[in-house]
Order: sequence, then C-alpha cells, then structure tokens
Amino acid sequence: MNKNNLNISKIETYLNSILDGVVSNNTFFTTYPNVAVVKSSDWQDMVLVDIPSGISDMDAMGQGIIFIGLYARPLESGKKNVKKMSELETKLNEVLETTTSSQYMLLRSDVHATYDDDIDWHCNVVELTITIL
Repeated sequence: MNKNNLNISKIETYLNSILDGVVSNNTFFTTYPNVAVVKSSDWQDMVLVDIPSGISDMDAMGQGIIFIGLYARPLESGKKNVKKMSELETKLNEVLETTTSSQYMLLRSDVHATYDDDIDWHCNVVELTITIL
C-alpha cells in the first residue's frame, strides 16, 4: 500500500472526483459555506463530506469512516423534499455501484435522516466505510 493514499486530502480529492457534478453541483468537505450563503442561494441540494474520526493505518491497508450528508432544501410548505432526497440517494448509490479504484474501496454501511437547524434543510447522512488498498 502506498502510504500517501492515507492522506485525507488525497481521499477528499478522490471523493470530489466521483461526487461533485454527479450527485450534486454543490459538494463541500468538512463544513458547508457560511449559513447566510446557503440560505440565500438558489441551491436545491448540497453534499457535505466529512471524515470525522480519521484514517487508520494498519500497515497492509488503511480504513476509516466517511459521512456523506445529502442535503435537500425543504418544500415551501416546510415539508421534507422527499423526491429530491430520493434523487440524491439514488445518484450516490449509482456512484458507489459503478465506481472502481485500485486505491480505494467504498462500502455503504448505514443511513439516517436528520434536520440541520442552522440552515433549515433536511439531511440524510450516509455512512461509508473506506478501505485503502
């Protein structure tokens, strides 16, 4: 295993290359832009990628957890935009099923729904396990 493949910035670059413009045109890492920017934007969706617990080096391979936050602006009624959220999850699933890499293996392990009070958007958080080869 090439130890440089453990670099979080290299992993983020890889994830950006497979997610941005495919799942959403608004893909961010670790934190989304200023709350005022998000609220005043005309965006209908956003993806936030977070690697909260780091990447473990196990000599022959590396491993870590990645959270993919799929954000959808609510409907004017305030209800969750289930149609948009379903589109985001479907696109993410397609990326995970079709993307291959000789360096990284991604496995979807969990998903839960939440609401982001800061920006007033609904969010489904998909947990991935990444194995660095």
